[in-house]
Amino acid sequence: MKALISCLSVLFLVSGNTPLVQAPQTAESCHFRVSSELAKTTISGPEDITALVHVVEQPDSPVEILAIDFKDSWLSVAHERVTEQLRCTMKIRNRSDQQVKGLSISVIVGPSPSKGQGTGFEGFPGPAQSRSLAPGQEADIIGCGGGGSGGAPGNHIRIFVYVGRVDWDGCLYVPSKRLPL
Repeated sequence: MKALISCLSVLFLVSGNTPLVQAPQTAESCHFRVSSELAKTTISGPEDITALVHVVEQPDSPVEILAIDFKDSWLSVAHERVTEQLRCTMKIRNRSDQQVKGLSISVIVGPSPSKGQGTGFEGFPGPAQSRSLAPGQEADIIGCGGGGSGGAPGNHIRIFVYVGRVDWDGCLYVPSKRLPL
């Protein structure tokens, strides 16, 4: 008991004497504004695939996913395993006031994108013509390609799609993710 009180006293003293740390100031180019309205994503492809797709809500993302087409994709779930071959194209839009130099889009197949199970694709696709997207500009990109297999506890899976990061002159921004439970 005395040892526990001693350890707690030391912890209290150390935490009480910790100097305040200020976040470093960001460069001016790291600031951006986004248009207030998000478009509803259009999802097309085989019905057994589109029924599983969840585009993650990201109201602060400089890039939004306008449409996804899973044409020529397939997915199989059995015995708590998933096997998939996803081929998708996406239409994206820069909704910020900054020139986007690159981005990462994730397509995760599994029970949850945070559980580390399942399969997925995370790429740095960039727009088809160049790796730059002007404010308000739309582009068609290859959003996923490939396949894999992984865990599907209780044979329950979903396909989660989200913007992983956005890059512009000297800055990298990771948008928030509002995930369903």
